[in-house]
Amino acid sequence: MPRKIRQVYTNFSSGEINNLLNARTDAKAYFEGGKQVRNWYLLDEGGVMRRPATEYMATMPAECRIMPFIFSNDEVAIFVLSNNRLDVYNSSGAVIQSNITSNCNWTTAQLFELNFAQFGDTVFLCHRENPIRKITRASASSFSVAAYVFEEDDTVTVNGINKTTQPFYKYADSTITITPGATTGNSVTLTASADSFVSGHNGTYLKIGGKQVKIVGFTNATTVTATILEALPNTDANADWSEQLISAVNGFPQAVSFHDNRLWFAGVRDNPAAVIASQIGGYFNFDLGTGLANEAINVAIASDTVNEIRHMISSRNLQIFTDSGEYYVPVSSQSAAITPSSIAFLRQTPYGINRAAPIPFDGASMFSQKNGKSVREYVFSDIEQAYRSTSVSVLASHLIDSPKQLSMMTGNETKPEQFAFFLNSGTNEDGKLAVFHSIRDEKIAGWTMWETQTGDKFHSITALNDKLFVIVKRVVPSGTKYLLERFANDDAITLDCSTTTTVFQKGTPLVKGASQATDQNTLVVDGFSTAPQIQETFTIAGNAAEYTITAVSAGASQHTLTLDKNLAAVPADNAVITLVDGFLHTVNAIYENTDTVFAVFGNGSLGEFTVDSNSRITLTSAPFPTGVRVGFNYTPILETMSVDKEIDTGPLTGQPRRVNKAIVDISGGLDITMKAQDLNSKELVIQQAGFTSGTDITAVTEKKEFNFLGYSKSPTITISQNDPLPLKVLGIAMEIQFAWVV
Repeated sequence: MPRKIRQVYTNFSSGEINNLLNARTDAKAYFEGGKQVRNWYLLDEGGVMRRPATEYMATMPAECRIMPFIFSNDEVAIFVLSNNRLDVYNSSGAVIQSNITSNCNWTTAQLFELNFAQFGDTVFLCHRENPIRKITRASASSFSVAAYVFEEDDTVTVNGINKTTQPFYKYADSTITITPGATTGNSVTLTASADSFVSGHNGTYLKIGGKQVKIVGFTNATTVTATILEALPNTDANADWSEQLISAVNGFPQAVSFHDNRLWFAGVRDNPAAVIASQIGGYFNFDLGTGLANEAINVAIASDTVNEIRHMISSRNLQIFTDSGEYYVPVSSQSAAITPSSIAFLRQTPYGINRAAPIPFDGASMFSQKNGKSVREYVFSDIEQAYRSTSVSVLASHLIDSPKQLSMMTGNETKPEQFAFFLNSGTNEDGKLAVFHSIRDEKIAGWTMWETQTGDKFHSITALNDKLFVIVKRVVPSGTKYLLERFANDDAITLDCSTTTTVFQKGTPLVKGASQATDQNTLVVDGFSTAPQIQETFTIAGNAAEYTITAVSAGASQHTLTLDKNLAAVPADNAVITLVDGFLHTVNAIYENTDTVFAVFGNGSLGEFTVDSNSRITLTSAPFPTGVRVGFNYTPILETMSVDKEIDTGPLTGQPRRVNKAIVDISGGLDITMKAQDLNSKELVIQQAGFTSGTDITAVTEKKEFNFLGYSKSPTITISQNDPLPLKVLGIAMEIQFAWVV
């Protein structure tokens, strides 16, 4: 005899679940997530909302990456880095400063390998192949890029060359010696006992027996000339020598951080395990001195394998992320400082990090594992007094595909939730955002995927407090554009890359013929650059009445209009006509000829339109005033897990069953489509007939019932939305009928 059961999804807080878990009906997350949760925003309360849409901000000059600059709560900026160039924008998309090229030494290929750290008004940029750069704010409207230079000691100067405070390291074999030709002088010959020099060494510093010299000429692999800055003790062969740690010969650091009032660099290309720190408070001074507590630090992580340090984060401790494991620098207490004599590195976990910089999130540091297929949180355990690295993506590992950028957005007054964003660059999910929502105290954690319209990709992301900005790579009829867009805090904005239109004014139309009487409902006009259209509404200068065009007789230059009513007053000859609203709307030039855009007015979808060669769209329903929002649509998809559970008489696995009914709890919904797997779609469109300008549609907040027919062995329900309209789904109740033979 057929039986019925009811399955209720009270929340979707676990987000999208990996298909590899299709059989895990014993897992709590199974009935708190879905097979697909795409383009949804996970609410703290457990429901889902159509994800925030993006607003168009600006068009970028080329392929680029964005970075945040937060000087204060009231002053923020967006750094846009492209090939050998920096542009600065404010949070509204306006240019603060453009086309800064001096000292911009990064290439397009290096953009997503740059690491940065900010201190006050200065941002330090690092790449293992490039000299360190600093971006400095001189004022709210003035930024500059300069080379980072180690502090020099001008008390020790020879021939205009100063002693430097940079770190040193012996890259050559420990047995190789250097023999100086003299103990002082400007062009002293230095001879190495084996090949040690290349032409790139010209201009670099050495230390011989602890005394500095600067190479001023290259002869061959064993011979150079140097200026002696500090008198050498003798001219004997000396194995105690080293060269500057950071140089064009040996590479540059790729990791940078501020911690414990020191500037830290690490991961030099040819010395990847090296960690150096400035003197306390002296961010350009790396002189080791005599090893006092406030002096500089120069050490390396000792391990059985070479650790390539890729990133550092200042948190409870200085956290160090390498390609083969995660470390931290311990201190005796939280108030204790790191000193040259006390510094140590404790390896905690063995996973390794990829090139994307980690982010702080909810008391932990989140990072993408080296394989690019897992996200882990690195968090200190007070019980264990050690760091743990736990996978937070195990339920949704299919959404993680070689992230190239991570970002975290804090909550705001209307949306208190915090989210972590992972911008994928892998083959399968390239240009999509894996989005993580977590409330640690409530044991809530879930993933969803955000994507824009088909063919376009999210290219770069950054957050400024509670606002998330993206560079979107959009394919348009003329080619590819890189656009700066901002995820909107306004739930009413439902289109990506959205802007508002203006009513096309068609030149300066003028009334012709002052003899027209007030009892006429016709008007002769000229000055239109294109012919007026039926249902367009206008006013005449000196006349407050509005007139709607009901018919048009077009001539070569003059047009005769039939109006909806007689003229209220005799118009003056050449009186100006002003269109009140109309069908032709001018759109932003970012939408090009033959581009397809959607249009929305208030809570009503006006449909899909093609942009013409004059950057206009023609609305096909009643005329609308300025303020129609246009942009690109994206589709939210929510698919439940299969109802596959054990009941009192046994499991349902393999049993054909039918979804008799689905009751969806909607909040603020205007248009939804539902489909049962392998069955026909059932569509519910909540819209008012005859939608016109000045009206608004009341969003529905209630439970809506859908009925289905047909059987399936793995029934699921899919919810999507055809039109770009607001929608929240708080829960789903499903009534399942199956045949059970006793």
